[in-house]
Amino acid sequence: MHQYNKLQNKPIEIKNVHTIDDELFIIKKIRLRTIFPIIAKRPFFDATMGPFQKFKMGILEITDDEGFTGECEFPVNEFNLLQDVFAPILLNNTSLSYKKLHEKLYWNIRNDGFRGNSALALGHLDRVFYDLAAKRNNQPLYQYLGVNQSFVEAYGSGGGTNLQGDELLKECLKWEKDGYDIIKMKFGGLHTSIKEDIDRICFVRNLLKPETKLAVDANQSMSLKKSLEFVKALEGLDIAWLEEPIHSASLKEIAILCKASSVPISYGESERSSKVFPSIVDAGVKHLQPIVGHISCFKDWLEIGKMALEKKLQFSGGGNSFYNCQFVAAAGNGVILEYLEPVMAAFAEVFLTKPTVKHGQFHFPDAPGLGITIDWKRLEKEKRIIDDKIWK
Repeated sequence: MHQYNKLQNKPIEIKNVHTIDDELFIIKKIRLRTIFPIIAKRPFFDATMGPFQKFKMGILEITDDEGFTGECEFPVNEFNLLQDVFAPILLNNTSLSYKKLHEKLYWNIRNDGFRGNSALALGHLDRVFYDLAAKRNNQPLYQYLGVNQSFVEAYGSGGGTNLQGDELLKECLKWEKDGYDIIKMKFGGLHTSIKEDIDRICFVRNLLKPETKLAVDANQSMSLKKSLEFVKALEGLDIAWLEEPIHSASLKEIAILCKASSVPISYGESERSSKVFPSIVDAGVKHLQPIVGHISCFKDWLEIGKMALEKKLQFSGGGNSFYNCQFVAAAGNGVILEYLEPVMAAFAEVFLTKPTVKHGQFHFPDAPGLGITIDWKRLEKEKRIIDDKIWK
């Protein structure tokens, strides 16, 4: 099955991806370490939040009865959920297949709702098990999943609202020079005018190469009234997509906007469940952007990709691009990975091994699992491991 992706001029092909449903995991040890601080070179702002500059990252490690480990990032603010719910279930499992195990974990977060941080934490945990499964099979994750190429296309993302003039242009032109065919910039704010927003976008659009595609992100900062005026002003500016212009929960308003806009509208980053995406599609959204690890399991993320395929929609994924790139590649050759370089570059400095970023692509490590290792010795020496918890 193929979908023609107008952004990349490549077909999206979603094959039968290998999942871990039938694997049996006997977990003997769980460890959560917290790294702080991770500091970006300069603050990053979007239309509704900021500054983003100093970050904390949790790394969750699970060890099975054969000594294999899986490791990936985990939200440290969900420590209590890990300790009180996830850890007891994992450490006492002796017979459940992963499909049944994940189902048990899923229903144990029911009272927290399936669209909040508990679902996100479960999605993060799910990635740890994929890393473990690929390592047990001595395969890089992408090969374990059945992906036949060792890279994924990316787009350069940033252009924070705190950047103006030459600073903004320098960042965008750098991505163009680095080989990104698509660039995404931030604009707007809760109190900016349409003229200010359009002037900012035109400034960048007019100085990029004609063949470079430009996407713009409002981070849900606009009212329906303002967004309806705004999409009219965008006409003729050759914008690849307009991301989250109004509140992501306002599906009726999103439907009105999509009907009025000639520019593709994108949504999906704020969601934690695949079950809302049919309603998003029915509203007229043309670009789906779920984040691996934010959806409660990777298998459901893939189902959203299949929906995009069937409906002939654009499809991309973001989040932590170093951890997510191999998962995103499973959606096919036409999928694109967001690389929020002003933020993600800060995380890169804690890794000893990681995917390589070059020519607008993420190239995967030739090592079992995710192929990411953290420089724990250096971080310990620098006293940046601020917490270390173990459950057995």
